[in-house]
Amino acid sequence: MTKPIHAILIGAGNRGAQCYAPYAIAHPDELKFVAVAEPITERRKTFAEQHLIPEEMQFESWEPLLDKPALGDVALICTQDWQHTAPAVAAMRAGYHILLEKPMANKLEECKQLLQVSQETKRQMRICHVLRYTPHFQKMRELVQSGVLGQIVQVDHRENVSFWHMAHSYVRGNWHNREQSSPMILAKCCHDLDILPWVLGQKPNKLASVGSLMHFKQENAPEGAPQRCLDGCPAAETCPYYAPHLYQDMAPFWNSIAETSTGFSRWAAHQYTENPEMIKALSWVVPPLKQMTDYTGWPLTVLTQQPTPESILEALKNGPYGRCVYHCDNDVVDHQVVMMQFEDHASVTLTMHGHSHYEYRSTRIEGSHGRLLAEFGNGGSWIHLDEHRTDWHKEFDTSAELGEGHGGGDFRLVASFLQSVRDKAYEESLQGAREALESHLLAFAAEESRLDGKFIEQEWWS
Repeated sequence: MTKPIHAILIGAGNRGAQCYAPYAIAHPDELKFVAVAEPITERRKTFAEQHLIPEEMQFESWEPLLDKPALGDVALICTQDWQHTAPAVAAMRAGYHILLEKPMANKLEECKQLLQVSQETKRQMRICHVLRYTPHFQKMRELVQSGVLGQIVQVDHRENVSFWHMAHSYVRGNWHNREQSSPMILAKCCHDLDILPWVLGQKPNKLASVGSLMHFKQENAPEGAPQRCLDGCPAAETCPYYAPHLYQDMAPFWNSIAETSTGFSRWAAHQYTENPEMIKALSWVVPPLKQMTDYTGWPLTVLTQQPTPESILEALKNGPYGRCVYHCDNDVVDHQVVMMQFEDHASVTLTMHGHSHYEYRSTRIEGSHGRLLAEFGNGGSWIHLDEHRTDWHKEFDTSAELGEGHGGGDFRLVASFLQSVRDKAYEESLQGAREALESHLLAFAAEESRLDGKFIEQEWWS
């Protein structure tokens, strides 16, 4: 029986504590956390209790933790975007292999520095590009690279950020300001800029980008709208961004699950928004429904560490998530398009926008011999394949289990990283880190193109 790999966590927020670290609870024979660094006391204490970490191994900041001799083999770095570089560099120099939340950093030179330090120290650096580890995108890559579509001619890939997610993360939330966090095309779409070359098996050689902040501005506020939703907003019954509607009713969240689910899950999620008491009653005889009725996960855990009706109301009264979306200090785009030409002359567009009715990624790939259509959503995912000559059609259900983070990618990423550390697969890891850096450079190039109104050639990101 192999011993679990010992790990430290730096940043016990949503991604670190609630998406990746639970792997240690589900697989205690593979991973064990022995220390945590987190400035927010409640988060730090909660994580320590969950993972049985003694008080002397709980730190308010990462510096004293990384000043110690290495306590294990791996470090998970899950701080805010602009806080990634310093602890990641220090962790690798201290002897840890690192699992680093995306984006790598919010500055181009810091992204390059991280790869350089990985090379210097021979420490593995895995970036949390979780989409690579989902059944959905792995199947898409398999189909495209099998040649069934022939020569790839055109790709239309869309990151459809739901209206409520846009308001939560990019207007009211941590990624509202591109200087304080990251440009939205980097924060949200370094995933997509990683997936597209990986699926297609080729790289872009030219790009241009357009986009702007169009809607979430003060001039678009309803007449008489106050600074905070609960301060008597006259548009409380009609505004889609009204905070109690998003965080107390949770209807948009469950509708998004329903729209990308099938069968019983689709029916249950829709019914929960329309008749919650019925679903609560049914949950006593249908235990899976308790995933809905007892739900206290993201985005609620961003508002308050222990979501209750009382703590959520308090957060909406006094915290950033109760602000009117038209009176925030956000400056990131709410729509952007990146147009790319790939090495084999395929034209590829990546569209990102924050006004989708529900949350999902969609992909359309047109080839000389066939077509692929796909959707990847919170509730489920699918791929449809059509062959030109025969009109042969095949459908693939690529859904993960409901509740698996990022379509099953979160846990599969952690498992892959741990196996790579056990196998001492540094060269393979280094290639993955280089590809991750390329995706980030594409995002920075797209942002420069958007701001300066120019085409950018491959030399820029090579």
